[in-house]
Amino acid sequence: MIQKDDTAVAVAADERHVEEVVTAHVPATQALPEPKEAAPSVRGKGQRLAALDGLRFLAAVAVVFFHFAGQTPETMRMIWGRSYQAVFPDSHRYFAYGRLGVDLFFLISGFVICMSAWGRSPRDFFISRVTRLYPMYWIGVLVSAAVIYSFSTPLGHPNPRLVFANLTMLQKPLGVANLDAVYWTLWPELCFYLTFSVVVWMGLTYTRVAVFCGIWTVAAVLAPAAHLPLMTVLVNPTSAPFFIAGMAFYLMYRFRATPLLWGIVLMSWLLAMHFILAPHGGRLDWHHWHPWRGWLVLVVTGFFALIAAIALGWTSRIQWRWLSVAGTMTFPLYLLHDVIGLTVVHHFGDRVDPRLLVVLTVAGLVLLSYVVHRAVERPIARYMRRWLNSASFGLEAPAVRRG
Repeated sequence: MIQKDDTAVAVAADERHVEEVVTAHVPATQALPEPKEAAPSVRGKGQRLAALDGLRFLAAVAVVFFHFAGQTPETMRMIWGRSYQAVFPDSHRYFAYGRLGVDLFFLISGFVICMSAWGRSPRDFFISRVTRLYPMYWIGVLVSAAVIYSFSTPLGHPNPRLVFANLTMLQKPLGVANLDAVYWTLWPELCFYLTFSVVVWMGLTYTRVAVFCGIWTVAAVLAPAAHLPLMTVLVNPTSAPFFIAGMAFYLMYRFRATPLLWGIVLMSWLLAMHFILAPHGGRLDWHHWHPWRGWLVLVVTGFFALIAAIALGWTSRIQWRWLSVAGTMTFPLYLLHDVIGLTVVHHFGDRVDPRLLVVLTVAGLVLLSYVVHRAVERPIARYMRRWLNSASFGLEAPAVRRG
C-alpha cells in the first residue's frame, strides 16, 4: 500500500457531525460555573454554529483535493501514471497545502468535543462518542476494503487480517498498518476522548478544563523529552496543541476571553509552530514538500484566527442551513474519498482531462457522502444509541435465563 504523507486526513474525525454542534447554554437552575468573575455567555437556545460546520467542510474538501492533486511526486506518479508536472503543473503547489486541513480538524474537534460534553454524564459522553464515530467508520472500512479487493487500485491488496484489525480502530497500538492512510487521525481523536473522559467523569467546569489544558501541554512537551513512549503515544505531541487551543476557544465562547485562556492559546500556537516547522520528528515530511515556511505560519495562524472569531461571537449571524448540512457530510466524505477517489482517477486519469475528472469525482463523492449519511450512517447510529441507552453499564451479572 502507498505510504502517504502523515498529513493525509480526517477529522476528523469527529469532530464532526452537525448533531455534535449543540447549543452552549447554562440552564437557569444551574449555578454559575467558574470563573466566578465571568458570567456565562448568552447563547440563543437551539442556535447552531453554522460557521464551524462550514469550516469543517472546507477542511475536508481541502484534504480531498490534496489527495487527488497535491501529494508527493512519487504518489502522484503512481496515481496518475505520470508526473505531477504533466497533470497539474501550476496548481499542484497550492493543492499541497490541503494537507494542513488536519490541523484545522483538530482545532475544531477540541472546540466541539468540549461543547458536546458539557453537562453530560460519563455514560452520555461515551454513548455520544461511540455512536458518532464507529458507525461511519465501519462503513468506511468495509467500503474501502470492497473497492480494494474488487478493483485494480494503486493501493495494492493488503492481507485480509488488516481489515479486521482496522475495524477495531486500534490498529496503531496493535502495530498494524492503516487500511486507508487517512485513518491515522483517528488515533489522536481516540486518545483525546480517553483522556478528556476523566474530566467529564469529574464534571466539566471552567477550572477543570483549563487545568486539563495545562496538564496536557506539559505532558506533550515532557513525554518525548523523557523518552516515555507510552505517554508520547497517548498525548500525541504534534496534534495536542490544536486540541488544546480548541478547548480554550470553547471556554472563551461559553464564558468570556480571559488572559489565562489567551495564554493557553498562545502557548498552543507556539508549540504548533514548533511541530509544523521542525525538520525532524515534526508534522511534515520535508523530504517531499518544500514550501516557504512563511506560508505555513500564515496558514496555521489563519486557522487559529478563524476559530477565535467563532469563539468571540463574531460569526453568530452566520446561520445558513446549508452549512449545517455540509457539516454532516464531513466525516463520510473524509472516510470515503481516498480509496474510491484514487481508484477512479487511476482508471480514468489518462482518458479524461485531469481538472474535469477531479471536479466530477469530488462532486460525486460529496453526493455519495450525503446519501450514506442520511440512508445508512444515521439510522445505524440511531439504533446503536437506543440500544446503548437501554443497556446497563454495570458489571453485575444479568438476570438468569429461565426456561
